[in-house]
Amino acid sequence: MRKDSYWREIVLTLAVKIFVLTLIWYAWFSNPVGDQLDDSKMAAQILSQSVKESDHGAIH
Repeated sequence: MRKDSYWREIVLTLAVKIFVLTLIWYAWFSNPVGDQLDDSKMAAQILSQSVKESDHGAIH
């Protein structure tokens, strides 16, 4: 392969990676959390689920 084709392959690979990462960001990360969920409500929900899971296997 010539030196030009190596550069072309590298640039094409980087362009494809940037395109795919942009698609992934728009699909899963671009929408903000809803207004009804603030930090304290999310923390309470996560902590309540972890407490339920830890109590699930406990012997009373």
